[in-house]
Amino acid sequence: TPSPAGEAELIPLLRAQIDALDAGIARLVAERGRLSARIQSARIAAGGVRVELGRERRVLEGYRDSLGDEGLALGNAVLRLCRGPL
Repeated sequence: TPSPAGEAELIPLLRAQIDALDAGIARLVAERGRLSARIQSARIAAGGVRVELGRERRVLEGYRDSLGDEGLALGNAVLRLCRGPL
C-alpha cells in the first residue's frame, strides 16, 4: 500500500483530473443550453409552448435513475441553466 506521503502526492494529480472533468461538464452544459434554445425556438415557431413539462419530467427521472435522489437537484439545476426560469 502507498505510504501517507505517497498518498499526499496524489492529491494534486487527482484534483487536476477533477478540474478537467468539471471543465468538460461546464462545456457540455453550455452545449446543452444552446441545443435547448434551438428546440425552444423551433417549438414556439411551430405554435407550441416554450417548455414541455413531460419531457423535463423524463429528463429528471434519468438523473434520479443514474445518480439517486440527489441527482434530482443536479437535473433541476441543469434544466434551469439550459431553459431559463419557468
